[in-house]
Amino acid sequence: MTNQNKVTWEPTDQQVDQIILPAMQGIAQQCAGYINELQCPPEFIAVMLRDVADAFVNPSPQDESSCDCC
Repeated sequence: MTNQNKVTWEPTDQQVDQIILPAMQGIAQQCAGYINELQCPPEFIAVMLRDVADAFVNPSPQDESSCDCC
């Protein structure tokens, strides 16, 4: 797909203030909690977050399992 065919989306200021920033802060707090609970390095959580992001960028077909464990 070329850049000309891509649809661009921009959040409104209200969406940024009321949804996006609070969500990002909540995710960051939750991940900090996981670091404390697991006693793991922050890099491990970063890998988890990248895997989640990759699942949104490259979704698998709905009928296939999203992981090797189930």
